[in-house]
Amino acid sequence: METTQTMTKLSRFETWLCVAGWSGAVFYSIYCVHLSTDRYFRDYDDAYSDFAPGWSFVKRKVDVSDEEWRIWIPLMFQLVPWIVVQVFVSQCLKILCHNKTLLCSWYAALSVIFLWNYFGLLSTLCTLLLPCISCLLASLRSKVISWIVHTATLALIYYAKVSDVIFREWLMLEDEEYFMLTAAVCWIQLRSISYSIDSIESYKHIDVWGFIQDLLQNLAYCLYLPTLFLGPVILYQQFLDGVNKPFTQWGKEKSLRIFSSLVRYTFWMYFTQLALHYVYFNALRFHPEFVISLRPWAFYGLGYCMGQYFLNKYVVVYGLTSTVCRAEDIDAPPQPKCIGRIHLYSDMWKHFDRGLYKFLLRYIYIPCNPKSAIGKFFASAVCFTFIYLWHGMHLYIFIWAFLNFFGLFIETMAKSISGFFYQNIIGISISPQNKRRLECMISSPLLALSAISNFYFFAGDEIGHMYIYRVFRESWTATATLLLALYGCCQTSTEIKQLEKGKVLNESKDKVKNKIL
Repeated sequence: METTQTMTKLSRFETWLCVAGWSGAVFYSIYCVHLSTDRYFRDYDDAYSDFAPGWSFVKRKVDVSDEEWRIWIPLMFQLVPWIVVQVFVSQCLKILCHNKTLLCSWYAALSVIFLWNYFGLLSTLCTLLLPCISCLLASLRSKVISWIVHTATLALIYYAKVSDVIFREWLMLEDEEYFMLTAAVCWIQLRSISYSIDSIESYKHIDVWGFIQDLLQNLAYCLYLPTLFLGPVILYQQFLDGVNKPFTQWGKEKSLRIFSSLVRYTFWMYFTQLALHYVYFNALRFHPEFVISLRPWAFYGLGYCMGQYFLNKYVVVYGLTSTVCRAEDIDAPPQPKCIGRIHLYSDMWKHFDRGLYKFLLRYIYIPCNPKSAIGKFFASAVCFTFIYLWHGMHLYIFIWAFLNFFGLFIETMAKSISGFFYQNIIGISISPQNKRRLECMISSPLLALSAISNFYFFAGDEIGHMYIYRVFRESWTATATLLLALYGCCQTSTEIKQLEKGKVLNESKDKVKNKIL
């Protein structure tokens, strides 16, 4: 709900008090989760294989109950030699003969070979369906028809997920393989939409060879190996721009940048794995009878752990895949920003999955023509409807999407009326510092709603309901402590945001000064 355009600084003591209070609350709550989970799972009868032997030097068991992390990390190691070969050959092709069709053929061929090797022929053919359909849709030159077909395919993908036994047996896949196949198809769905919409306006009547070239470009884009299974979303035009870029020399600066990024995200991968040896919050999600009995610090700490872990997963996978994309001169979205330094709904959607945010903005929000307040409301509703359909039409997904839409609506309304409120009701009697304090106080309950909405997404509707129940049934001291900690988060987030704005402003001034000189 931050409306202040100029930099509003608090005293250094107050700023550090808020940062220390928020950081201390986070670390203490994580410690409480460690104590609670360690005690609960010490003599646990592991009937569902939620745990595995940990690293030998740690001498503790590790939480492996999260299906995504358990499958993604081995898959990433399996992809490493393939991606090394891809990058090496693609750079050689750019040096020897920079031919877009040849480069796209290489990308598509290598991905198809990997898919065939990983899934088999039948599943590989399934991944080729959407790119081929989107090519045919582009030739029809109708965005309405394209959206109707893509919406129908979203429903088919959802049906394939809920009827997994039937399709898995038909495709002769193991559970983990089918899980990754559906994930790949979901990502291909977004890329197919991007290709269809971007290609409609520029599409021209072409001969058979032209159609084949177009199909190869789309296959290369939809099946691009680094982002095929794990994302992030790269828009079609961004991918083409990267393919069309001439070879850039791998000098010291570029090599060091890529190497440091790989080291950085590899560190976070092993750090997250180490944390799973000590804090068993993933396994705790499946024990609601114990979750509801947790004391406030451990209970809310569990929520923070789920959010931080979710962030770490995507920092690792998006960070590593985006680094490979940049090595091939393809502009990939930056890594997600830490949830511990964001307090606004709008900033969370803008800075967590930036590829998905750009996708929604370009293909859904802007085409809805959000010029009026009602138009913005409608455009946001359509965006969140698509998010609900794409993630899967389950109850907990609906609650998560609806609460996010509702929270964003409240934030937007608050921003709209805050100017009138300050000018006509409070007037000039409030200082910029008190205005910032007031905004953070009002944002604290909204931040709690934002967090709870995400708990539905992380752990399902039963756990999400528990957080709603506990928020209204906690003692006043526990609620006050929670809001005080969240106030510290809002102030910390505001301070970091202002520092970033100041840095960007200084860089812009330096660029202008250099141009003048």
